[in-house]
Amino acid sequence: MIRNLFERTADIGFLATDDDIRHYLMFLGTTDTSVSEELRQLKLTKKEALSKHFHEYVAKYSVYENIILLDTKGKVLVQLDETNPVSISKDPLIQESLRTHQGYVETFRTSDLTHHKPSLIYSYRIDHPQTEEPLGVLCLMFKFEDELKSIFQKLTRENPYIALELLNAKEEVIASSSSHHVPVGAHLQTRACETHQTYYAGFEYLYNAVKTTGYQGYFGPGWIGHAMIPLHLAFRSSSRPSFSKNELFDTVANATVFFPKELTDILDKAKKIQTELDITVWNGNVQIANASNNENPFTKALLNEISKTGEETKLIFDDTVANLNTAMLVRYLEDQKFQSSLAIDIMDRNLFERANDSRWWALTTTFREILSQTSITLNDREKMNSILLTINDLYTVYTSMFIYDRDGFIVAVSNTNDTHYIGKRVGYNWASQTLRLESTQEYIVSPFEPSIFYDNRSTYIYNACIQDFSGQGVGGIGIVFDAQPQFEAMLHDVLPKDENHEIKDGMFALFIDRQGHVISSTTKEIAIGSSVTLPQSIIQLSNGQSDAQMIEYNGIYYTVGATCSSGYREYKQSDGYSNDIIAILYRPIGECQSLIYEEPARRTYTYPIAAGDEKTCEISTFFIGNSVFAIESKDVVCSLVHQELTSILHASEYNLGVIGYDKRMVSVISLAKLLGIEKNYVKESDTIIIVKTVIQEQLIYLALAVDAIYSSPEIPLRSISEYSNILKKAIQGKVFPLPCPHL
Repeated sequence: MIRNLFERTADIGFLATDDDIRHYLMFLGTTDTSVSEELRQLKLTKKEALSKHFHEYVAKYSVYENIILLDTKGKVLVQLDETNPVSISKDPLIQESLRTHQGYVETFRTSDLTHHKPSLIYSYRIDHPQTEEPLGVLCLMFKFEDELKSIFQKLTRENPYIALELLNAKEEVIASSSSHHVPVGAHLQTRACETHQTYYAGFEYLYNAVKTTGYQGYFGPGWIGHAMIPLHLAFRSSSRPSFSKNELFDTVANATVFFPKELTDILDKAKKIQTELDITVWNGNVQIANASNNENPFTKALLNEISKTGEETKLIFDDTVANLNTAMLVRYLEDQKFQSSLAIDIMDRNLFERANDSRWWALTTTFREILSQTSITLNDREKMNSILLTINDLYTVYTSMFIYDRDGFIVAVSNTNDTHYIGKRVGYNWASQTLRLESTQEYIVSPFEPSIFYDNRSTYIYNACIQDFSGQGVGGIGIVFDAQPQFEAMLHDVLPKDENHEIKDGMFALFIDRQGHVISSTTKEIAIGSSVTLPQSIIQLSNGQSDAQMIEYNGIYYTVGATCSSGYREYKQSDGYSNDIIAILYRPIGECQSLIYEEPARRTYTYPIAAGDEKTCEISTFFIGNSVFAIESKDVVCSLVHQELTSILHASEYNLGVIGYDKRMVSVISLAKLLGIEKNYVKESDTIIIVKTVIQEQLIYLALAVDAIYSSPEIPLRSISEYSNILKKAIQGKVFPLPCPHL
């Protein structure tokens, strides 16, 4: 909206210098007060000509609903809307327009100029070209309701629950997307609160209110954008996906390596809690097995239930965190899709103005008169140069402007650095096409390509045919759009920013054409004119369609949102111009790697069951790699985690060091290395089991480094096969593998 209104401030400033309007006012000021029929007819003819001039203007700049020209006392001289009954206005904006030192007057309120309804009016005085004496006041009536309706419809298209409002500085609603619910004139809260919650009409809402950040120093009338959604609907999930969920999305969404730190912290804490719970249960079973009276099946069953409940809770945490990560990625995709639609909408609206400018300036009377002559004098050329310079100073989105004659030779330029082009033929096909145009509504746009008129950089040049007063083409005007900074600024505006207003790390945006050629880029790694590879579903988007998906690009997974242009008002919709552009936003998720996601299988083992009065023993099991081993529980002291080891000089490769336990130093043996598995001890994840034995009537402790503890079942003695290798010598045959299959 701010960009649109910025263009309006330029419009009124330029149109107030229009020669046709000035000459009409000067004519009225110099004519005889006598009411002769001849003079009356002359006045009528000139008034009709100016009215036609206004019609031509609104035919190009269709954002206006009326144009009114008044004298310095408020008398209406000419207006576009013949149904408007106003003949004399007492609106204070007239005197303000006559006195202001600014380049325009911007007014939004009720006015006798507009049937006393709230209107957005841009006005400025018309000065005499030589004396600078005020001759009258010009007013442009902006299609405020029409414009806001269009904006609201686009922004609420995929979220009908949201209510959008535009507020004035007094927090009064001046436009609403849901006028039956939030009517114009209602007061809404705009002051930020921590929860962003408010009550309105008996319901609780989430809301946000923002002021403009401005555009090229223009901050508008001080309006506030306001959005609110019923709290009970704010987090409702859409019944249908609004983007392309591909296999890559599912893979990346479930890969913990790409989880944000906030979510991995939750998983780590849940895992730590479960590990500590497992240790407690495992050690509890060991204590039961070592008790003098170990017949306590209830206690053992209770410990097993605690462990089972803990594991189920951890799985719930895992699923919840995975769902949160998926929801976060979905939010990224939906946001990027929306932001890409904003980017392309800003582009369409901006280039709509460029098409208007070229056609309107082609109607400049001085240009038409001079180019209609058989020859152009130096004075003629200086006149045209001066007009172009004035326009270019006011419209800074152009680097230069030039006029060419009916043969395609440049006869005037806006930039003094471009005078060497005068007398040279334009030499591009678009100039020849322009000279063949037959209507003042038509225009030609160059392809987006390097141009000598833009320092051999790529841009669009907008052209319109200059016709004489009989409708014959006598030349053309070319206006060179400053594409590089203008397009980049559009993309920059829609990219998400952090609290320091900086673009979030790694995010970037592009404008591309249907062939993937880059029109604009916010990253130096992708040059304008280069090509990017994208899925056909994005390249082939229909006009106005948006999509979002997960892709791989340059070794990184990105969420991307894309929207194809659809035009604005008549631009690209009914004016014959076709040039599809796609806006794309990229957000990095992580570096590409081999991701084979599998549901984490619970390591479950089936233990042999004793038959009848068969002898049994209680064992404590643990993992080394993917294999499960066991020790008779009566030979276990306890298990420990997060133990710091102290290395011993000249120890064997199996001896990892010592730990302090029960006022003694205990050697730690790596069972993995004894089994020929290369594995280093990891303090944060590995477990140490302290076992005991009696040698020569002395109680000896030994610590075993294992991957993780498992369970404490009671099994028949027949199922035990002692390990008859180096383990037996190391720990007196107390460790044995279980002959049960992995499930």
